[in-house]
Amino acid sequence: MATAAPQYIGPGFVSVLIDVPFPISIPNGAYFVYDPQKGIAAIEVSLREGSRAFFRNRPIQGPTSFTDLRDASTNLQRLDDGRSYLLASRLPDGSQKATLNLHTGQDGGFSECKYFSHTSVTFLADDIAIISAAGEAVQKRTFEILNPFLDKYRLVNEDYRISPLSIARNFYLAVCHTSPLTPEESGLTPTELFNRLSNPRTFFRELGYGAANILRMNSYELLGPRSQLSPGVQTFFDAFIREKYEMPLSYALILESLANLQRTNDYRLAIIHAETAFEVHVVDRLLKLMIDEGMSRSDASAAIDSDRSFWGVKSKIRQLDSRIRSYSSRNSLAYGAFVGSTLYARWEADLYRHRNAAVHAGANAFTYSEAHTAIGTAKECIATIDSRIPTFADRIQLNMSMTGFRQNPGEVMF
Repeated sequence: MATAAPQYIGPGFVSVLIDVPFPISIPNGAYFVYDPQKGIAAIEVSLREGSRAFFRNRPIQGPTSFTDLRDASTNLQRLDDGRSYLLASRLPDGSQKATLNLHTGQDGGFSECKYFSHTSVTFLADDIAIISAAGEAVQKRTFEILNPFLDKYRLVNEDYRISPLSIARNFYLAVCHTSPLTPEESGLTPTELFNRLSNPRTFFRELGYGAANILRMNSYELLGPRSQLSPGVQTFFDAFIREKYEMPLSYALILESLANLQRTNDYRLAIIHAETAFEVHVVDRLLKLMIDEGMSRSDASAAIDSDRSFWGVKSKIRQLDSRIRSYSSRNSLAYGAFVGSTLYARWEADLYRHRNAAVHAGANAFTYSEAHTAIGTAKECIATIDSRIPTFADRIQLNMSMTGFRQNPGEVMF
């Protein structure tokens, strides 16, 4: 009969080994860092170099649509006999380093140099059994120690490649090892315990016997294609792509906001971009209406920028309402004020206040639901404004619905 794995419990060290998907330019070694729960933790950093690759004719192992998609596109392929190229980057000291292999032909693709930092985050836990609780407690402790460390590094070095780590964004595997405290260590302070790490210490490394692996889940929603266009939309698209069109900045910001929501899970940025999109749209439509009333573009722009009656987004919205009223009167259209409407109240509660909290108060603890609602409100506000000034509305109207978006693990962004 197989023996059940022992359950290691009680206070001790937990060491989490994780690959950080960018290089940290500090000497390899161990660093004592701040831990919001115990006051002190340790992070060990080691710079590594690997590669990431994409080849268009190699299927992933397991159930896949690889063969079906390849066969469906056979008559569209015009491939060459295949060539391979090596691209090298010249470093500041004049030396060269291979950073990219390119391949053409049937199995064409690329392999790119990928620097990363192999790290271990070691912290004290009241119960080392947290590694068996689906990994959620371990992830929380690890990232609340590691992310401030990364923030401090990227601030000091102005390294724009660094971003906070998240279970939903740039993480694929964490290996957890534990080391219980001995009876004589139970009375020591966290600092005294960490000072002892300079001496060799046993960490359990066997899965199920004091060690565990935390795996990153992904979602087909971000890996596979969206549903194909309906026949009616496809007919419009076929004609639309032959015409000159420039996407409005407000629309580009909405799409960026959706990317923050679904791909990077940066809900604060999703809210900021959504509110900025609405404000940009208000200014654009206000400018067009002022020109329609007879002002020159330069005078209208100067008034929006310098006239006190336009200061602040709420003042701009009131000015827009006033000009939509005049526009409606000139064109014999029904008028409904945005200020004071139910939608205005939703904009103020769901979007404006959250954006102000993020920008002015530094708030960051937003949820997926809050960001999801904010984007939907921004899209509805933009579409509602355009519906009241049809001659200035964009040819493409935003889909106000957010039903096609839901929270999911996404892709492994490493």
